[in-house]
Amino acid sequence: MDCSKDKPWRTAIAEFTHDGVSVRGYDVLKELTGNIDFGAMVYLLLKGELPRGNESKMINAVFVCCADHGISPSSTVTRFIQAAGVPIQCSVAAGVMMFGDIHGGAGQEFCRNIQQLVTQAQESQAEFDEVAREFVQAHKRIDGFGHPQHTDGDPRTAVLFRLAEEYGVAGAHIAMTRALEKALQVRAKRAIPANIDAAIGAIAADLGLDWRLARALLVIPRTAGLFAHAFEEAVREPGWRQIAEDQIGYDGPASRTIEHT
Repeated sequence: MDCSKDKPWRTAIAEFTHDGVSVRGYDVLKELTGNIDFGAMVYLLLKGELPRGNESKMINAVFVCCADHGISPSSTVTRFIQAAGVPIQCSVAAGVMMFGDIHGGAGQEFCRNIQQLVTQAQESQAEFDEVAREFVQAHKRIDGFGHPQHTDGDPRTAVLFRLAEEYGVAGAHIAMTRALEKALQVRAKRAIPANIDAAIGAIAADLGLDWRLARALLVIPRTAGLFAHAFEEAVREPGWRQIAEDQIGYDGPASRTIEHT
């Protein structure tokens, strides 16, 4: 008998007992530990079932590909906070909070858009190229394409899409992303390849993940990289980061006094 409806807190994810923990009904120690890899565990947590194909290979590939990107907004913030001497998890948490629509998190919105476009094409029986062309014409800016640090195209996207094909997990959403690339190239008269955000969004969609979970495929692995940055900052740098005075300009009111009446 299900008594969960009588409880103020409910979860279908995991349950702890005196003997251990089960995740989605699988005993973590007896069934999962030593038998599945981390990609499969993440898939199980997010989807509720174990992979039936190469989904875990794809997730692991994304994790390796996205574990770090050098000095970026998130790692800069992590280092800044770590330099103040806080516990390491605090500086990592600060870096994680940097992932949003501009830095590192655009794959979530892209995933929603690409799922809608594929659904639209399938329901109307329209060609992907036609749907992509109409979408590009209707939007001045489309996130997920181009990269300021990889002007010739984000190399991570090419590798991940190739592996998706090799692993047999590439589907309609990667195909629609390619159609958007072609439509953008026609409009801009130059190639604007899909970046890592688009790659994550399309792969998440082809893995059957809800678009609201796409960002997890970047945040989970990048957390490991941020721990490395925090540790390096703590052991190699003197501490106390601040913006150099020659980089700060004041443009407020000139010096003034209070008028007494």
